Amino acid sequence: MGEAKRREELGLPPRQKNELNKSDRYLSWLPITKSRIKKYPYMGVATMALGAIIFLVSGGANSIN
Repeated sequence: MGEAKRREELGLPPRQKNELNKSDRYLSWLPITKSRIKKYPYMGVATMALGAIIFLVSGGANSIN
């Protein structure tokens, strides 16, 4: 049985959607929130390290004219 039918039979109101707080976002159109980034504090460092590795493997500064 689905949750909606069960709630209806028990006389409970429909579930309320959990909408993201718009003020929690860095940019209104970007779906990344400040609270989500706080869960992964080393994501920026890992991204920078990955970019540096790719840069060095592709030739590094020697490929820049």
